[in-house]
Amino acid sequence: MRGRPMSSLLTILRKHPRLALLAVVLGPVAVFVYFWVYGRGAWSSKSALAEPLPGDDLLLPDDPFVRLQEEVTIDAPIDTVWEVVAQLGSRKGGFYALAWLERLCTFHIFNTYEKVDAWQTIEPGEFLFYHQAGIGSQVMDVEPGRYFTSLSDTRRPPTAQGGMALKPPFGVTHFAWTWNFVLQELPDGRTRFVNRCDTTWGPWGRTVPKWATVIALGSPSVFMVRRMLEKVKQVAEGRQRPSRVDQVVRSMGVWSDEARPAPLG
Repeated sequence: MRGRPMSSLLTILRKHPRLALLAVVLGPVAVFVYFWVYGRGAWSSKSALAEPLPGDDLLLPDDPFVRLQEEVTIDAPIDTVWEVVAQLGSRKGGFYALAWLERLCTFHIFNTYEKVDAWQTIEPGEFLFYHQAGIGSQVMDVEPGRYFTSLSDTRRPPTAQGGMALKPPFGVTHFAWTWNFVLQELPDGRTRFVNRCDTTWGPWGRTVPKWATVIALGSPSVFMVRRMLEKVKQVAEGRQRPSRVDQVVRSMGVWSDEARPAPLG
């Protein structure tokens, strides 16, 4: 019985190849449209896009670039939010987005919702790994409790062992981007959390049109960044439930007072 709907669908597609082709074309388009509709919900205003922020000087002075910036207001003090942000990274607490989807795309990422003291320190020169194969960006500047900035640039490859500067196979001569995480204190114990990413490549606008790069790389980015912002907000505000898997495994363990995990937020 369960196989009949799928069998009927395949029969329809065989009889109507144009319909099948339309479905193949419109499927990815629908996904990309959804990514942008969802991501734009956290998009910064035009005035905020022009606001000077840490990390704006990481690209070379003459680099043209496109900017992705999303932000969220968190009902928690800036120090509390920083504890969550400091643990970002595939080798730390994850990226607080959709870890199951990231793993499906071969990213070895697991979100951790407890504070780990060893993950609370960020130093310039360390590498923010996105993927275990080496994709990521190198931390350039840090002001603990306020911001950290990072850069990936094929013209200036990272010096951290295991980290590489990604060069998409699109015929580009160079490719670079920044990913900067900025916290700003707001009245009433709230915090503004801003994510800014500037991207450039060469030759600009010729080998690879700007719109093509924005669609191919910007679509998943705008979606996952908003998801990350919402999850960081949820964790910092103390609304994140513990992992059910962790609860089951930990029910079989014995803790010392020093080792017992402390929740974030």
